[in-house]
Amino acid sequence: MAGPLPGDDRSVVVVIPMPNDPDWGLWDDLSEDIPIIVVDDSDGNLAPPPRSNVRYFDYAAQKAICGEHYDAMPHKSAASRNFGHYLAYQEGFDVVIALDYDCRTRPGWLEAHLESLTKAVEAPALEGNWINSIEAPGFYSRGYPYEYRNAEASAVTETLATGEVKMNMGVWDHILDLNGVDKLAAEPPYDPGLRADTNLVALGNLPLCGMNTAFAAEVTPAYFFLPDLWIDGWQLSRHDDIWGGYVVKKLMDRRGDLLTFGRPVVEHTKQTRLERVVLLEHWMHLMATGFYEIVDEAADTVEMGPYSDMFGAFVEAYRAGVERSTRPAHYRQVYRELGEWMDRWSRAFSSGAS
Repeated sequence: MAGPLPGDDRSVVVVIPMPNDPDWGLWDDLSEDIPIIVVDDSDGNLAPPPRSNVRYFDYAAQKAICGEHYDAMPHKSAASRNFGHYLAYQEGFDVVIALDYDCRTRPGWLEAHLESLTKAVEAPALEGNWINSIEAPGFYSRGYPYEYRNAEASAVTETLATGEVKMNMGVWDHILDLNGVDKLAAEPPYDPGLRADTNLVALGNLPLCGMNTAFAAEVTPAYFFLPDLWIDGWQLSRHDDIWGGYVVKKLMDRRGDLLTFGRPVVEHTKQTRLERVVLLEHWMHLMATGFYEIVDEAADTVEMGPYSDMFGAFVEAYRAGVERSTRPAHYRQVYRELGEWMDRWSRAFSSGAS
């Protein structure tokens, strides 16, 4: 199969989860030669797609494809996109591009993603505990821990990195992806300030937003967007890509694969009501540190190998770590439920999985 770039034979698919009908004009610059998988999280209530390169999959279609692994696919949240990634992997695509339904692509968007997924040789990199993809002073991307928001802990070093880039996160302008409470505290900027001609390698933790991200399909078994859960009636949400991204980044680091960020920039067009966003993010902020501690300990035990094997070993170590955790009981219960979800995802890619 010919790829979208001259001399590049990689097959590419775009995955977009949709809870309701989008503005299809957002993707006018995306060639209709590129297939799009729509994860229909409205469960059959979307209007027919206006383009021939688009396939819709409601819950019934997902169940028919996934069979016994259907219970690994979250619904009614941004984590519904997992099905599209799973299908792309099963169909043998080389590159998967995750895009949100409220993000406008621009000329060169696809090409920039693909140009980033290559061998990096002494590429510019940032090294630190956590790396912020927002350069506007005083603002941090969604999921950046508050514990690291001081000059010493947030310091990064400019360096160089060599290796295979297996994932690239593009950034966003217009409505920046920040924690909701940060937007209430101060008027956010329009522009993240990052316009590098060459993307930066992240040598350290990076809040990995899933709404404009390209990755080599081989990474899919380790890249699981975590589902929403409820804690005494409170919804834990907006952690799906951040926490799932934390896991996959740790496993990429174990393999020596690289993650870059910067280009291409999309316009994020929609702001969910901030009061609701703050509510949905409440438990993410409270529980993140404990989750990261368990993930770090588990990832340190994983040996390098195929991503499916690495994620399986990680999940086993993670679930054991949850049982050793001294975090509050209701925290441990959530961590335990997330481990059960990750285990189901892992089994969907294990040897002999249908």
